[in-house]
Amino acid sequence: MRMARKARVWAFLAAALLAAGDAAAQQIEVSLTLAYTVFVVGEPVLVELGVVNATPDLLDIGGPQSRDAVLVEITKGDRYSELEAFNPAPLVDAVRLKPGQRFQHKVELDKWFPLIKEGKYVARAVIVHDGVRYESSKKSFDVVPGLPVKDAVQMFVKRRESKRLFKLVSWSRNQSERLFLRMEDDPDGKVWDSIDLGPLLRLTAPKLDISPEGEVTVVHRATQDAFIRTVLWSLPDSVEVVERNNLLDPEISASQRVRALYGEMAEQEPEKEKKAWWKFW
Repeated sequence: MRMARKARVWAFLAAALLAAGDAAAQQIEVSLTLAYTVFVVGEPVLVELGVVNATPDLLDIGGPQSRDAVLVEITKGDRYSELEAFNPAPLVDAVRLKPGQRFQHKVELDKWFPLIKEGKYVARAVIVHDGVRYESSKKSFDVVPGLPVKDAVQMFVKRRESKRLFKLVSWSRNQSERLFLRMEDDPDGKVWDSIDLGPLLRLTAPKLDISPEGEVTVVHRATQDAFIRTVLWSLPDSVEVVERNNLLDPEISASQRVRALYGEMAEQEPEKEKKAWWKFW
């Protein structure tokens, strides 16, 4: 009699363990992967959201009748000071995941959250399904100003009350020093996306030139025998990278470099008319 009772108890415990195992297996796996652990002020904070639907249910995110949702929660400094998103748009477009399906999506968190202030941040991704939260592990990252290298100021012809501040800064990433271009408008304080200009070798000081038409040129040494030349148009309401190439000698202009490489053939080609960007000012 006692043996039969013990057998029933063990059977009950085994069934409970199996049920618990099935419940644990039927979960939604959520992950958040950072592109880097340190970002320069203004640099896009790129992450990848990952979701695996390990439940027997359909996971419907962002649909018109769906109660499921994907969220990202970010705190700065104090773990209780959660940041509020300033962008009401959804982080991901509508997606439907059948049982066993997975989903990955890259997103720049700074386009939804105020991440331009220096400091340490902690982020995690959350999936809400049928009123239940499924969370990723927390990931921390830092936003730093970078080490100053050189700066310059751009004035606008028809907006004399406004100016744009350019700052070349460096920071070590993946055991290599890199050069970044930071841009901020004064006095409204708008911060443009910082640009990773590539590896930096400090044998030669980087050069930063701003033409009256708004063409910004940065030339810096990347290796012992190569320089990187980056050209962008900086207009009052837009910033656009238009050219990036390698140079052997930063002291010569692009046209002189073409002549040096191709000789008289370059002079026979008709010269293209330069676009009058100043007309948009």
